[in-house]
Amino acid sequence: MSGLLDDTVLRLRGGSLKVLSLLSTSHRPLRPVEIADILGMQLNDVGKYLTRLTSKGLVSKVNLNGNSTGYTSNLDILELVLDHERRLRNLE
Repeated sequence: MSGLLDDTVLRLRGGSLKVLSLLSTSHRPLRPVEIADILGMQLNDVGKYLTRLTSKGLVSKVNLNGNSTGYTSNLDILELVLDHERRLRNLE
């Protein structure tokens, strides 16, 4: 994972971080309405967060069943955690 991507993730706050976290742990792509339901957010807000995350390259749109759009994370959460662990060890 590049340092730039890592820094982008570290700057996320609030709803964007919640949406990215959910997508990163989901075993399948999620539709915006599913994200809103799971997180208890307004659909319009979820749409704004998804647009922001997509523009930063953190999530991608995927076609579901040919007539619906879902989103998936471009992050490997395990790799992100391991990268932070390596950084902490280097500080010791």
